[in-house]
Amino acid sequence: MRTLVCMKRHLDGAHWGLGDWYPEIERGIKRALKSKSDWTTDWYASKKEIASAKITRKDGVITVEVSVSDDFDTPGKAQGVCKKPDIDSIRKTIYKVWDEAIGNQKENREWMAWSIGHRSGPKHRGRKRKDWIETYVMDISDYGDDPSPPGDNYHTWGFQGDSELPKDVKKRLEAGMQKGNAKVFAGDFVADYFE
Repeated sequence: MRTLVCMKRHLDGAHWGLGDWYPEIERGIKRALKSKSDWTTDWYASKKEIASAKITRKDGVITVEVSVSDDFDTPGKAQGVCKKPDIDSIRKTIYKVWDEAIGNQKENREWMAWSIGHRSGPKHRGRKRKDWIETYVMDISDYGDDPSPPGDNYHTWGFQGDSELPKDVKKRLEAGMQKGNAKVFAGDFVADYFE
């Protein structure tokens, strides 16, 4: 099986999404579709996403594989087969498989996290968060013995220490977050679960 020449020169094969190929890459895929031989793009990345894809044609069947990660190094993977051997079908399959890979990643998560900020609206009593001043990260793994979250973005479980929240606010927010509530209110502050 040959690897497309255009892919060997690029680390990123796409810009905003896995089907938003750079022009040279898209031309290489279109040329390969016209041939009768088996081929692969090998794994290529998206410049703006923590995701990569691989497109392979073997015995006339085009398969798309997608791999994703997040700030906590949580893996997610999926694969699918294109309905038609054309560029539009490949692009549609990539985005469908990408959604499935994200679903697989969510199943693999061993963490939950919330962004904490001031409440919006009059007298800060609104239901929305108007800023992000603190982050809370909770271990939901079966083991619960890791001293810190995986990945390089967060240094400890719990409050990250980005701001000086009042102790009573921290206690009330933490009680709601430990229950797994997606939104928790405490005085002028709100915590929103984020994925």
